[in-house]
Parts: sequence; C-alpha cells; structure tokens
Amino acid sequence: MAKIIKTELLKLKRYSILWVGVMAMVLTVLLSWFENTAAEGAANTFVNFSNSVMWNSLSLIYPATITLIAGYIINREHTDDTLKNIRTIPVTYQKLLVGKLAVVGLLAVFLGFVSFLLTMLVHLISQFSGLTAGVMFNTLLQMIGIHLCLYIAVLPIIVFTSRKPNRFMPGVGFAFFYGFVGIFASGHGFTNLYPIAAGLGVINYQEDGSTVYNRSLCFLMLMLMLIIALVMIRTLREPSKGRKKEKRTRLS
Repeated sequence: MAKIIKTELLKLKRYSILWVGVMAMVLTVLLSWFENTAAEGAANTFVNFSNSVMWNSLSLIYPATITLIAGYIINREHTDDTLKNIRTIPVTYQKLLVGKLAVVGLLAVFLGFVSFLLTMLVHLISQFSGLTAGVMFNTLLQMIGIHLCLYIAVLPIIVFTSRKPNRFMPGVGFAFFYGFVGIFASGHGFTNLYPIAAGLGVINYQEDGSTVYNRSLCFLMLMLMLIIALVMIRTLREPSKGRKKEKRTRLS
C-alpha cells in the first residue's frame, strides 16, 4: 500500500486539477474577507474572519471541490487506459482505489493548510484584531480538521461514482447540494447528525462561544461515513475491459 500511495503522489505532478483546489481556497478566503469588511458594524477580528472562511468552505465550495479532485484522479485510470497494465501486476482495483483515496486525504490536509496560509496573508494586509499565537495555532488545527472531516463526509459519494468511468461529475453536483444543505441542517439542531455539519462539532467551531456540540455523536457520524465507504470499496467489482474491445478482439 505504501508503494501505491508513493506512486499516486508522484502522479500528482501531472494533474492540473490540483490548481482548482487552490483556486477554490483563494475564492473562499476572498469571499470571507468581503463579507467581513462589507458588513456595517461587524467586528473585524481574526477569529470572525477565520470562522467565516471555514463556514464558507463547508457550505459553498469545498465538498464539491474535493469530490471533483478525487473523481478526476480516480477516473484518470480509465481515460489514460492504464487499468489493463495494472491487471498484469498483483494489485487489485480495490487496493488501487484505497491508495488514491489516501492520497486525496493528504490533499485535503494540504488544502486546509493552504486555506490557513491564505487567511494569514489576508490578515497581514487587513490587520484584523485579536490574533495571538494560541488563536493562530488553534485556527490552523481547525482548518485542517474541517477540510479532513468534510472529505470523510463526501467519501461515500466519491466511492459510489468511481464504480463506472466518467461518472464522477454527477457526484460533484450532489456534493455541492450536500454541502449547501449543511447551512440549514446546522441551523435547525441537526449539526451532530448531518455528516457535513458534524465536522463543526469535531473541531469545536464557535461563532459566538456558546455553541454546545455532542462531539461523540459527531465523531460517530463521520466514522459511519468512513465505514460505509469502506464497505462500498469492499464490494466493488474489478472494472471490465469493455464489450466493444472484446468484440474487436474476437473479430480479429
């Protein structure tokens, strides 16, 4: 598995889709900056700004973005027609998929770090108040944590759409809807139960300092998403070579 992950990491150099993730982080930070500076009477503090960045990542952009990146990386084995070469070595499609998903998990952590760096950059320009070493470290952990939790929340969608080639785009659309619904779920007492919103409880996201989460339930919901994804991977069939190619071989 370590060799598969290492190989997939090397492949990332060829994927320009990664810049989509970086640009999504840029747009999230810029949108949050605009919201914080345009609102009259709003307290322009670093905590409020970083909270806005995390909230916009959850509700608008990130679930669809990480689903798009994962779907693209997985689908490249079909578009590049490399699965036939993989069949010649003792690596099952399930192991290959797990390796790819592990790499996307590392990308989720990386994008969380990028989001933090961009947040700090905008802070240096705007000079928001209330930044301390403790707040900065806590924000770093929260941003990495929320991006990883959101990835786990959409993992079943990614695995389901990987069953057939070129089917990941509907999953991207559903992931966007899935994240958008998180706005309403977190506002009506379903934060602990809705997988997308459960990440807020895991990182102890506080908008006004008074929110109380059932963190055990939040962890349980995300663990359930992970188990569902693993079961789906376990039941995956090896991709067929395709009927057209088989017919051509017979005719020849």
